[in-house]
Amino acid sequence: LLWVVGVVTAVLTAVYMTRMMVMTFWGSERFHDELPDEHADHGDDDEDHHAIPADFHPHESPWSMTVPLVVLAVLATVGGLVGIPYAVSSMVGAGDINVFEHTLEPVIAKVGTDSHGGAATEHGAESVTPAAAEHAAHDPEEIQNERLLAGLSLLLAVCGVVGGFVYFKKNPLKTMPRVLQKKWYLDEIYNKGIVDPITNLSRKGLWQGFDVGFVDGTVNGIGSLVSELGSVARRIQVGFVRSYAAIILLGALVVVGYFIYYGFKLIS
Repeated sequence: LLWVVGVVTAVLTAVYMTRMMVMTFWGSERFHDELPDEHADHGDDDEDHHAIPADFHPHESPWSMTVPLVVLAVLATVGGLVGIPYAVSSMVGAGDINVFEHTLEPVIAKVGTDSHGGAATEHGAESVTPAAAEHAAHDPEEIQNERLLAGLSLLLAVCGVVGGFVYFKKNPLKTMPRVLQKKWYLDEIYNKGIVDPITNLSRKGLWQGFDVGFVDGTVNGIGSLVSELGSVARRIQVGFVRSYAAIILLGALVVVGYFIYYGFKLIS
């Protein structure tokens, strides 16, 4: 199943990469063409993608962009040579030249097979000799199957390239299907299923409920309580010395009366 998924992905990649090559490097110039109205609106606000000056012409990118692309192109072209499988290298008599596999040998365990073709058990793994493990790694049947699947994958990729070239050379797909124009509606699904619920929860629950309701309510409530207590307390501050003297006298009489009362209780 994984191999089938990989092959289908490789074919699709070959098709749309061929379409990109055909529409970019073959045919007439199209960077001044006006797109239909249904393509002018693709969800971007405050941005005009089609306002191209009349004297515009393609130009080379600066070195800051070109050099990394050249490095990536070289490594993408020759980088796979360090991991050529034995099934391919043995076809030209090169032997085992899989440098990538040998580099990883110290950190990847090598499991041999028993005499019946099954994997060695945990107790029997120590008895597998290097020669037996080497023979198991280059089993003729496995090599044949690997070559067959690799050839089939290459054939399907070539078919994807040829099919993409023939079809998109004649029909460059100027009218994109709605589902592709909307990018399989992934943005809409993501917004409705993840972004909007989290945004609403944050706005209604965390912000309005907790921040505004609880935190701000607590702070504002304490401030209002202190303000009300101050309003009550300031009413006794009338600003007249005679009133303050009367209050002090009244307080002194209360204190003296308190001590006189409890003094008589102790005497009696």
